Amino acid sequence: MMSKTFKAAMLATMLLGAPGALAQSVLKNHDTYQPLDISAERLEMKQREGRAIFRGAVNVKQGKMTLTSDTLTVFYETEDGIENPSIDRLDAQGKVTLTSESETLSGDWAVYDVDRRLVTIGGNVVFTQGDNSLRGERLEFDLVSGLAKLDGEASNEGRVRGTFNVPPKKDGEPK
Repeated sequence: MMSKTFKAAMLATMLLGAPGALAQSVLKNHDTYQPLDISAERLEMKQREGRAIFRGAVNVKQGKMTLTSDTLTVFYETEDGIENPSIDRLDAQGKVTLTSESETLSGDWAVYDVDRRLVTIGGNVVFTQGDNSLRGERLEFDLVSGLAKLDGEASNEGRVRGTFNVPPKKDGEPK
């Protein structure tokens, strides 16, 4: 007998991989080498620790992808001196939303591993594309390969939930 987790993983794989299904174009062609444009109400620099903390209505843009949150911690290294820092990771907290032209992902927190080109969103994750949506506890998305993995919610017996729009009936089709 298959475990609930395995069944949920198989279903999500089929749904996410099916042509025309949810997640078919999830940030699929996102250029991860574009600059990160960050704005917020306040910035706190911790240069010795290699961190910058943005607070209040944080907005991060990279190409056609936008990340919003209450707080964002940027982890960076300064190999060539302070004039040319290299960003390693972005940690977002509080009302996190990641949007592209065709989808929206939201959760309680997110980590964008800039080096690995990997976005992880957790806590009450909602993944929306048009009228379709998936819900889970933790979503990991590889911006290079386009592979998305969604773990089920503990409050829902560890299951992933999805709602998918059914195309309208065409004239002449039997009922």
